[in-house]
Amino acid sequence: MERLRLSFIFPVVCLLFGMMSACKTAPTYKVTPEPTLEQSSALSEEVCLDSFLLVPKRPCISFRGEKDNQTGAVQYYLLYEMGTFEVDLPIGVSLKLGDVWYNLKKSNTDYSDTIVISSSIAGDLVPKIGESKSIQVSYTSRKGTTNFQLKDAAVGKFQSSLSKLIRALESEPKLIIQKK
Repeated sequence: MERLRLSFIFPVVCLLFGMMSACKTAPTYKVTPEPTLEQSSALSEEVCLDSFLLVPKRPCISFRGEKDNQTGAVQYYLLYEMGTFEVDLPIGVSLKLGDVWYNLKKSNTDYSDTIVISSSIAGDLVPKIGESKSIQVSYTSRKGTTNFQLKDAAVGKFQSSLSKLIRALESEPKLIIQKK
């Protein structure tokens, strides 16, 4: 009986582990020099907003930072990656920090296997993300609006990923670019 139970549990555990490891992860905090664009950029790890049997699934959010090589200014973006390819046009993403909603300006929409919406984050919003006790993400398309309340663990991971991304870009030296 015990052996039968073990022979059933082992494949289930292996299947769950395989599903979790199959999730796409961004190259966490690796700063990429982009001399042609005269900038350096980095991606944070992603936080998935939904799960199935404790396995994270799309949609997921992450941050992208771009450091201008000439001025040293850094622009941060919230990336919202959907789990499926939607035919309805995406309108935008909003963040609710505490009791206040912030509409983020959509800067890019990447149509590949899934749709990834990049929204710029205003400079005064970055510290508010780090200080907020509750965070909600809202995605709107022509079809409708979907809201996700981040759980406490996800809020911590979300804030930590932004903080690590900021440190990675701030510590990056200026690129030496020779133009001919």
